[in-house]
Amino acid sequence: MIAIAPIKSLPDGSVATIPMSWTEYQQLVAKRGDRSTPRLKYANGYLTLKMPTFEHGQLDAIVADLIVALLNQQLRDYVRTTPVTLQVPEQAGIEPDHCFWLNHWEAVIHKSRIDLAIDPPPDIAVEVDVTNFTNIQDYQPFGVLEVWLVRGKTLTIFGMTPEEYIPVESSQFFPDIAMAQLYKQVIEAVAEGASPPRAIRSNLPS
Repeated sequence: MIAIAPIKSLPDGSVATIPMSWTEYQQLVAKRGDRSTPRLKYANGYLTLKMPTFEHGQLDAIVADLIVALLNQQLRDYVRTTPVTLQVPEQAGIEPDHCFWLNHWEAVIHKSRIDLAIDPPPDIAVEVDVTNFTNIQDYQPFGVLEVWLVRGKTLTIFGMTPEEYIPVESSQFFPDIAMAQLYKQVIEAVAEGASPPRAIRSNLPS
């Protein structure tokens, strides 16, 4: 059994990569239980983990709350969750900072766990990267339609293609909104002293 105690003691902002079998990864996920840290990613026989920082949590909340504000403004149904573990058995596991189901929200609303063998993948996964932990292409096995990558003031949306994820100009779920610019405006308003909720409210398109 993999010991979780040394991993739990890693300082905030740490990123570590450890050779590990799929079985050991499953044991570690089970031993961690419902705790949200450390965040775990498994691929190609290696476990990569990170200990999120306070900055990470702030940026994650801002972008997720911005998405929620837009969806609520448009009176759209959705399921939102954080954290969640997505797995492709014997291959890969990943834990986005936030997930949104938009097209098939009804299929997952009563679920206690997500099984990608029978459940639809999230339409949007949010990744906040302050420690160079994120590789967008790690999402390819999971079928997530869009990955929103946040680095500081910059939001980049990646759309899935059969071969890889590529940067796109706009989200297919918000085609008429310049999301990268909107996010930057919110972050700048926060930097000038606005609370995140007020920054979001004041910058929402009418």
